[in-house]
Amino acid sequence: MPKHSRGVRHLGRRPEVLRLAPLFLLLATGESASASKSQVELRPHLRWAQTNTSVSVEIGPPRGSTKLPGCSGEAVPKIEVSIAFDRIFVSAACSDGGEDRSREIEPLRWALELREDVLPDECHSERLTNPGVGSSSTGLLVLLRKQVQHRWDRLLMDESSSSLPRDWKREDRNLPDEDEVDLPRAQNIHRLGTVGLTELAATSTVVVAMRYPWCTACEEKDKAFVKVSKVAGSKQEFSDVTFAVLDLREEKSMARQFWSWGQHACMKNKCPLHVFKPDEPFEEPYTISVNLLYEMDEMAMMSDPMAGSPGHSPRGQVAKPNFDRFEQDLSLLLSPALYHLDRAEVKEFRRRWETSVVGVGVNSSEFRRAARQLRGSAAFAILEAAHQDSSFIELWRSDMAVEDKALSYDGSLTSLNASYLAHYARVHSQPLVQNYSWDLKDVFEDIGLPVAVLWANYSDTNSTNLTQKALAAFRSLCERRRGTNASRHVLCCIMDQSHAYYQRDYGSHEPYPFPFFGLTKKLGFGEGDRFGYPFKEPVNATVQQFFKKPVRAVKDMNTWLSRVLSGRVPRSHESGAVPNQSTWVRGQVQELVWKTYQQQINGSTADVLLELYDNQRKKQHLAAATMDVIALTLKDYADLKIARMEVSQNYVPPIFGRKQYSKDTEYYWIPPSIATGEWSPGSPVRFSGPPEEATPAKLLRFLKKHTMSQWSLKEALEASADLSEEIIGRAKIEQREDDRAEEEKQQMIKKMMSTLKKEKGLVDVGEMMGLKKAADALGPQKEDIEQKKTGKGKEKSKPDTKPEKDLEQKRAERREQLKKEEEKRKGIEKKDKEKRKKRREEDKKKKEKKKAEEAERQAQAAKAAQEKRRKLEEQKLRQPTTPLFSWGQSKEQLRVSVSIQRLQEDSLSVNLTSDRVNIRGKDGRGRPHILEFELREFIVPENSSWNLRFSEENPLDPAPDGVVLLLHKQSLHRWDRLAQDHAAVKNFMKKDWVQDDGDLEEEHEEVDLPSGPNLKKVTAAALDRLSASRTLVVAAPRFPWCDKCKEKDRHFEKAARTSRDKDHLDTVSFVVIDAREEKYFAQRHNVTCSDNCDLLLFKQDEPNEPYVVPGRRFPEEVQIDCYKHLLPVVSEVKNQSQLDRVTSAFDTAIVGFFSGSRSDDAFFPRFRAVARQLRGHALFGATFDGLTPRDMGIDREASPSFRSSDALQGSDVTDEAERPLILLFKPKENRHVEFTGELTLETLTRFSKVLSVPLISEYSFESRQKYQELKVPLGMMWLDGEKSAREENAWAKEVLERLAHRFSGHLVFVTLNNTRDAFLMRPMSLDPRRVPAFGIATVDDMESPKFGYDIKATSWEELTSFWQKKDVAYDRLESFCASFLDGTLEASHESSELPSSYRWPGPGLVHEVVWKTFRDSVYRTEHDVLLELYSPMRPQHRTHVTVLDLVAEALGGLKTLKVARMDTANNYVLPEFGLKDKEKASTIFFLPAAPERHRKPRRFAGKTSGKAEELPERLLRFVHRETRGQTDWDLAERVAWVNTEAQQRIRRLRAIEKDYEKKMQDEWMQKEMEEFERYKRLGKFDNLPLG
Repeated sequence: MPKHSRGVRHLGRRPEVLRLAPLFLLLATGESASASKSQVELRPHLRWAQTNTSVSVEIGPPRGSTKLPGCSGEAVPKIEVSIAFDRIFVSAACSDGGEDRSREIEPLRWALELREDVLPDECHSERLTNPGVGSSSTGLLVLLRKQVQHRWDRLLMDESSSSLPRDWKREDRNLPDEDEVDLPRAQNIHRLGTVGLTELAATSTVVVAMRYPWCTACEEKDKAFVKVSKVAGSKQEFSDVTFAVLDLREEKSMARQFWSWGQHACMKNKCPLHVFKPDEPFEEPYTISVNLLYEMDEMAMMSDPMAGSPGHSPRGQVAKPNFDRFEQDLSLLLSPALYHLDRAEVKEFRRRWETSVVGVGVNSSEFRRAARQLRGSAAFAILEAAHQDSSFIELWRSDMAVEDKALSYDGSLTSLNASYLAHYARVHSQPLVQNYSWDLKDVFEDIGLPVAVLWANYSDTNSTNLTQKALAAFRSLCERRRGTNASRHVLCCIMDQSHAYYQRDYGSHEPYPFPFFGLTKKLGFGEGDRFGYPFKEPVNATVQQFFKKPVRAVKDMNTWLSRVLSGRVPRSHESGAVPNQSTWVRGQVQELVWKTYQQQINGSTADVLLELYDNQRKKQHLAAATMDVIALTLKDYADLKIARMEVSQNYVPPIFGRKQYSKDTEYYWIPPSIATGEWSPGSPVRFSGPPEEATPAKLLRFLKKHTMSQWSLKEALEASADLSEEIIGRAKIEQREDDRAEEEKQQMIKKMMSTLKKEKGLVDVGEMMGLKKAADALGPQKEDIEQKKTGKGKEKSKPDTKPEKDLEQKRAERREQLKKEEEKRKGIEKKDKEKRKKRREEDKKKKEKKKAEEAERQAQAAKAAQEKRRKLEEQKLRQPTTPLFSWGQSKEQLRVSVSIQRLQEDSLSVNLTSDRVNIRGKDGRGRPHILEFELREFIVPENSSWNLRFSEENPLDPAPDGVVLLLHKQSLHRWDRLAQDHAAVKNFMKKDWVQDDGDLEEEHEEVDLPSGPNLKKVTAAALDRLSASRTLVVAAPRFPWCDKCKEKDRHFEKAARTSRDKDHLDTVSFVVIDAREEKYFAQRHNVTCSDNCDLLLFKQDEPNEPYVVPGRRFPEEVQIDCYKHLLPVVSEVKNQSQLDRVTSAFDTAIVGFFSGSRSDDAFFPRFRAVARQLRGHALFGATFDGLTPRDMGIDREASPSFRSSDALQGSDVTDEAERPLILLFKPKENRHVEFTGELTLETLTRFSKVLSVPLISEYSFESRQKYQELKVPLGMMWLDGEKSAREENAWAKEVLERLAHRFSGHLVFVTLNNTRDAFLMRPMSLDPRRVPAFGIATVDDMESPKFGYDIKATSWEELTSFWQKKDVAYDRLESFCASFLDGTLEASHESSELPSSYRWPGPGLVHEVVWKTFRDSVYRTEHDVLLELYSPMRPQHRTHVTVLDLVAEALGGLKTLKVARMDTANNYVLPEFGLKDKEKASTIFFLPAAPERHRKPRRFAGKTSGKAEELPERLLRFVHRETRGQTDWDLAERVAWVNTEAQQRIRRLRAIEKDYEKKMQDEWMQKEMEEFERYKRLGKFDNLPLG
């Protein structure tokens, strides 16, 4: 078993786990039922600790380990564990360590049920080296990750037999103890378990509070639940409702079942009540909550200054439940979610409900899910169809007329989508037009569609006719725009004059116009995006004319709505009335509103000083005068503008950073725009001083500091000082008058309030501290209070003068009267008692009779309901359903897990294509499950696979419960979603975050596709239509997740924008295609996310054959590509004049003379295919019907073209008669060449590519780009660049010219400079010092095969002699080129040079090897080879050279062994050596003697960078190990010798190197001192401060 044991993760709903009664359950499967008592009592030794997030458990072997299976005297017990989500499985057995291991020992096993659930994937176990439990080293430490983070009260579910010790060393001492909270208790609240809840929910409606006893967050709401259960339970309406509570810690299966709902987290805002109904599945309960109402008295509110602030509980606050809201929510759930009707009941059903939805022949489960979502809003019913083949869904509203036809559902009925059906019913359950209310706001927010709003003034009788026209136009618009698609449809709402201030958010202003029209994403004031219809100013007059013509108004409003919903209209904002003088006049401060801000500020090319102020600010006159002074001061400067904007009635952009509702005055400098109408390129700069200190002088200095204009600050300050005296002086006078008037007003108000308080006896809140004084003024007089306290002031009672006898008589009469009354009262009570007894007996009989009748009625109803459920279950089993599934992804593949309970394997069918997934199977009850959907992108079916998924209920005999798919992505990146139609499968799908690669970065889904003027975004179908009507269409297919083409797409946008003014490009269309949405188009044209950023060019005369060109880095290059493709691919030539135009219009022209017609000639398609490939490099023409060159005035004799041996063998003589003549014209070279090779597409293409360039050209950066694009082979001749007049250069050029004519059409020949282009010689193993030199490159690429011609000249005389004999040089190079074309040359590689006189002396010395001699010296030798591959730049290079020399000397006696080394920095290394880093210090290999093809290098695994003195011995031992069995030599003797020599030589070498380094340091120091003395003599240090 592995060291880290893992439990198996549960997919889908976890199975219910039976609690184990004993602490440890013996699971030894091989034991008999009569196991001994001692074995049963064995149990592992445990100790545990916990933190807030994890639990650690130490598990040791049981005490009395000798009783374990396999245990003897010295046996070592072994513990193994595995972890499930609620259990730890422990096994224990002994291993005696003997040699006989063939006998399998069956261990004892225990299953330990944990107190709460854990996360198996995040749990692990590790072996203890010094355990704290047990006596051996076989203990385990198990680390468990808690699913719910809190403190456990104990480790195991049942610890009744014994308690477990705690591990206080690992215990988190800071973990607080949690309080055990009592669950809600009352006489009418039942305490239920899982079984009891299941049984009770099958017969009645149950409201359950599922709680954890350690969670205190829901304590307040649980008290409210007790109260509402008593109040609601006592009402007749809820007499059949049962209230209950369930302990989630004890009933773990329920917690698991509803865990995915996310409603069991211990949070105050998540304390739901679950409502289970007998007529609906147990797995789908409803959730409601108890809302709390908080009350507090007025005194408590006034005494607490924090009352009302969020999160604060004031003193004296009392919470009580909202009984009405709870009863309303519960009553909505009592009626059935789905009714089953006969056709005769439909009419009554529609009459009873406001909105009714009736379905026939639809998926009942999906229909019921939609009905559950609309409880209280609409009633759903299924009509038993007379004919099963008919299916429809109809919606009916109570406001619809009798003759109106019901609304038909517009979605799919075969694969019914519950979410869309619910959305459709929500939308169409609303009336066409509704008046605004607060409840309507919540309803519209739940629907989620945009809302069209019309403001109408019903109180204006003068505009009644206009209002009616506006309402009619609005209704007509709403009928057009009614639907469920948020991008096309809207809801409609009317607001009256009481909500006129809402128009401020739509850009309107006082006086508010009526009627007025707008659109919002969210109702309410100040919420959501607002769009006001752009009525022209003055709006009040404009709307009158607009709505007088309702038909025209409907059309204009509909067009405007389309633009808004497509995102082409900016948001509206609050704006004041546009001033009468909206244009700026120099010398004045321009008054702005938001509507004019965009044009006057953002579109201004002048520097702007802007004042943002509130109309309630203090010292208004002085602040206004300050801006007036500045405006007059800068009157002469046209590029300086002074403006102000009032902020209480206008929107302020966020770029100013101004706080909302701020009343501060702020000044900003706004930089000018580049051109009129463009937005400002920079952010505004704020004046940093306080507003009250903003004088004209300070603001002018601030403006000068930031402005970009040229003006004199000094003159401006002088002018402002002169103007300030008059303007600001006048403003001060006006300000004093306003201040005096305001002061007088406040004094008058204060006097009036004082008089009112005295007359009315009122107390001001501000005088709370003077309550005693007010009480003295309003209360009773002090003298009265003193009299009451002392008892003074009362009248004295007079003495009674009646005789005693009269009093006694009256008492007797009174007693007699009371006695009679008592007797009468007792008689009446006796009669009443008898009546009550008789009445109770009658009531009892009535209740018993009623109870019997009710029981009989309920029994009949239950029987009917059971029969109905049985029929529905049978019907449900016959209908196919969609299985639930989850998915996760990595960069390379997708993992889809499909759940089908108790899957029948023989019914399973899995079909995977590149774009679809189709799974069909049946569950254990025989119900078919079908999952079929289109994938978002393509996969590779060949690399994808699927396997069965097995249940974990019975690990010993697992049963299949689903399918796991592993889908390999075609494009390796993160998918944004799994299915193309996400809405169709989202109800059955969830994201598997466990299988999802968390390290996979989120891709930028908002990468903007190219856009701009003359550039349209189209679909594949629109592209087909466009390419059929336009001469040329340039398409840029792009993936929105790919950001590799952002730079090239900017130039593509510019090319499209500027092409409209270019000749011949005005007919070219530029488009962009979303390759992810048009995936079939992308697959057909091989669109990928690469740096090439390909463009597709579609021509009208070549349909379905687009050209592919790479993206360009300049817009001019894109336009050049367009020019290249405007001409026909092959121009038809009919006479000599046309031939002259074709052959002279381009540097290279290729003309084919065909014997047949254009449509019948078999060779013309090949010729046309070559022309398509060489667009822009050559111009192609063709003649037909047997026209010959002589007919065109051309001599047939042309330059001969080389034919390789393969071409000669493959040519067919029988085709010569039908074969066309193909001539290539080079006008500038005044020649033409005939193509004589095999007439295939490949050879003709290569011939055309090669001849499309000059015969001989000089190699440069510009020509290199063309060579790389054509991918032609290059014959490269390096000449002496320093001495260009050398005779050898002239001889080499003559030879090169003869070769160019010889191999015309097969090789491109270029001349290079040995100083500038020397880096290209190294891969060909050529020496830049020995030129002229010749080589061939397959293509112009650093990674392509190279072939260098080795002249084998050892001196300058031999090199000069080679080129002097031009015929010999030509013959040898001609043979070399022909061999290259035949494919018989061996590729050259980089190699350094050895002296021509170098020879290996023999064993005992190191053989120096370069690439040129590598094969002969290493692979083709008869010796075993010890080879070192080293970098000359390695540290201690000379020391490592000495080490290998010592090894060679030590092995000098072995004649069959060679020691060699090769420099890797200047030589090619074969791939089989696996040397990825050529700069690595040293790598050593041993190659045993074998034929060349069978030599296999064996790498020295030791470190070569360690201590140098030890390396020789290790290498000797490595050689001895590799040669063991082949040669016999004394290892110890050679090791002793090499160690002695290594100590001496390496020590001596280090001493020499140290002396050398000291000598170099001394020389450097001497030079520095001499330089210092020279500077000192020159006086460089005379002016430096010393000391």
